[in-house]
Amino acid sequence: MPKVVLTIGGSDSGGGAGIQADLKTISVLGLHGTCAITAITAQNTLGVQQVFGLEPDTINAQLNSITSDFSVAYAKTGMLDKAENVEIVAEHLRKAKLPFVLDPVIEAEAGGRLLRPEALNVIKERLIPLARVVTPNIFEAEALTGIRVRDIDSANLALHKILDLGPRAVIIKGGHLDCTDFLLEDEQVHHLPGKRVEGQNHGVGCTYSAALTSYLALDFSLKDAAKKAKRFSEEALRGGMQIGKGVGPVNQIAYLQGEANRFRVLCDMQKALDLIRDEPGIFEIIPEQGSNLGMAIPGATFSGDIAALDGKLVKVGKEVRQSGCIRFGASSHLSQIILAAMSFDGKARAVMNLRLEALPDYIVEGLMTIKIDQNLKPSGKTCNNLRIGTFKDTASVLPNVIFDKDRMGKDHIYGLLGYSATQLAHKAVRFARLLRDGKI
Repeated sequence: MPKVVLTIGGSDSGGGAGIQADLKTISVLGLHGTCAITAITAQNTLGVQQVFGLEPDTINAQLNSITSDFSVAYAKTGMLDKAENVEIVAEHLRKAKLPFVLDPVIEAEAGGRLLRPEALNVIKERLIPLARVVTPNIFEAEALTGIRVRDIDSANLALHKILDLGPRAVIIKGGHLDCTDFLLEDEQVHHLPGKRVEGQNHGVGCTYSAALTSYLALDFSLKDAAKKAKRFSEEALRGGMQIGKGVGPVNQIAYLQGEANRFRVLCDMQKALDLIRDEPGIFEIIPEQGSNLGMAIPGATFSGDIAALDGKLVKVGKEVRQSGCIRFGASSHLSQIILAAMSFDGKARAVMNLRLEALPDYIVEGLMTIKIDQNLKPSGKTCNNLRIGTFKDTASVLPNVIFDKDRMGKDHIYGLLGYSATQLAHKAVRFARLLRDGKI
């Protein structure tokens, strides 16, 4: 039976933030979401045009309906609109003894005030002291403390000042700084680094706090829940949707899509490795120092999106055997090649190292090839930049091969490029059989 989460906040008619973002997040993470709506907003990707606050009695009736029927594991608060609503919510959460995450929503990302000025002091006096954790961004932290958060020192000051208001813990989100979040719990400050993700970000704050609430409901520690919520939000940002005329919403489903894509890549990789190992003739085109095979998920942006063997395909006698397991982030070398190829053609998600000398000259000359010489690597540039530049400067269509002189000088290695690991495995098997049968 799924656990139940209660979200208390405003409705976003554009579907990107607020209750809508919360319920999507909670559902994706496998829990059942319930809600108490505090306000209805006329809102889209351009901003908040109008706010229709609900009466305290209406909010109280919703809360009573939920907690009288469901066993709520965790709650979260978002947009509360006015002081009377804060009073009602605080009193209900106190009586129900519900642990909750307090997201002190003041303004919408796209623009528009979501909390009346007089309500802020009521949040500080009545709601924050009850909270398991408070999750302001740097602007909300400044509104709560008067401290402008610009660096580690000012973040530490703001953390302790909010903690003095009575919650058990505080997380200041650093998305408007260097993407490092600051967590204060049990007198210890933890820095939770993240990566800048460009894209549509409407609703990312709501998504983060809803994910944090969900992971806490699933009994993760606060630190682990914060790390997982951060990753969930980054995935939602990567999948952000360019809809509407302004800042588009994040996509909570991207997390599930990403997990599904990773599973598909792992399955494709294993099928490819089985094909390679089962072909006796493959021995002849595997480099002496071994081969590797890599494949990326769609839209890959870094090595963690690319699966490869954390060992190699190695020669043992006259056989080729798999050394190591398939793992994402296992090969920075193959990742650089794949990311360069994908910058040219987003479908070019796979590469396999083979031995160039095994093929006759006329076959090699028939392959569209780009040559990379690591000895000519420009100063101050990464291999990835070199490869991307090579693709853009010399290719008009996706090449068959990226040719890389081995650093040890033992072999000339070429990376066979393709759209999937199994496609490359079939090509390698075909080459091996043609060699075995004397047809090339």
